[in-house]
Amino acid sequence: MIDYLRGTIAEISLDSIILEVNGVGYELAIPERSIAGLPPVGQEIRLFTYFQVLENEFKLYGFLSRDEQRLFKTLLGVSGIGARGALNILGALEPQQFYTAVASQDEKLLLKIPGVGKKMAQRLLFELRDKLPAAAAIADNTSEPGMIEQVLEALEVLGFSRNEVYPVLRELTESGQLGDQVEENIKRVLRHTAEKSRRGGDSLGR
Repeated sequence: MIDYLRGTIAEISLDSIILEVNGVGYELAIPERSIAGLPPVGQEIRLFTYFQVLENEFKLYGFLSRDEQRLFKTLLGVSGIGARGALNILGALEPQQFYTAVASQDEKLLLKIPGVGKKMAQRLLFELRDKLPAAAAIADNTSEPGMIEQVLEALEVLGFSRNEVYPVLRELTESGQLGDQVEENIKRVLRHTAEKSRRGGDSLGR
């Protein structure tokens, strides 16, 4: 019904703003993480929105990006997740971080989100596994079922987090460098991670 609003920020609170559009002030609940990304009061901004019709009231939710808006709508389709829960998730993680966590089945990261317990984390992982953007899913591109999971588990033992190494696995898969052997793939990930770390250190040194 209302896809986005463009107006001037009139007020900013902990979890919502008042956006003045053509003389009308709209209150929008926004993810806590997005507060820091807002321009100061008096500046113009465009916010993507979700208009919720409840039994006794209407509510507007605002998002800095289209990706946040899409993820919010996707989360509302998960059983047991309401608007407040979806907002908490977006307040804790960027969309790509969340997609990566689900694709890599990183329950530990989801449990760090306020209000998300073990059952809810497992439900998110189960119900959203097949609803990820194509760029986030890589397991189906490998020839050996469960190979990605084995690589992730081995790297966790070595002290890496799933959220840290999953993007590397995705990059190696998309470039055709990932094979069928678990041990070889672990070595490839470690080499790739070391190279990226070294390049980052070199750029900092310059």
